[in-house]
Amino acid sequence: MSRFRSTNEARGGMFVPYLLVLFFILVESVPVNFFFSGQLKIGLYFVPLFFIGLTAESDATPISLAVLGLVNDILSEMPLGFWSSLFVIFYLLCMSQRNILATASFGSFWVTFSVLISMTYLVAYLLALMIGDLHLATVPFLLSAFVCVLFFPLLYFPLSLFREALSASERN
Repeated sequence: MSRFRSTNEARGGMFVPYLLVLFFILVESVPVNFFFSGQLKIGLYFVPLFFIGLTAESDATPISLAVLGLVNDILSEMPLGFWSSLFVIFYLLCMSQRNILATASFGSFWVTFSVLISMTYLVAYLLALMIGDLHLATVPFLLSAFVCVLFFPLLYFPLSLFREALSASERN
């Protein structure tokens, strides 16, 4: 597996997934009141997180994802640590699937992403229930997970181009 440690060849491509996560966090924080889309938390940042979970082996990756989650917490006005913990949980779930997906087809990636995103949104819903102050509407929240799964191919194929840049980095 490749690391996100920098070399001269992979220096430009190694931060792209992290920048995409930050970009999608910023885009999702923009208020939109088109029909019921104001209640949706589509979570397009989970696609680059999936890519990071399958490729990154750096010890600092969970910390950087937790920081990005804190940014999402602040921008979405959620309790500190809500999205941060979900980002790290999703990363760990993705990391556990590396060996299985090493030689998988795109369909396997999509199904695995669907299962992992469903598990993450379920954990988010259960966390919201445990906190008590958060009132997440069930149908829009489940619809958000479904929309995120539908957008997976549109975001994963461009990200797969950076896998080559990451594979050129240092190996174990």
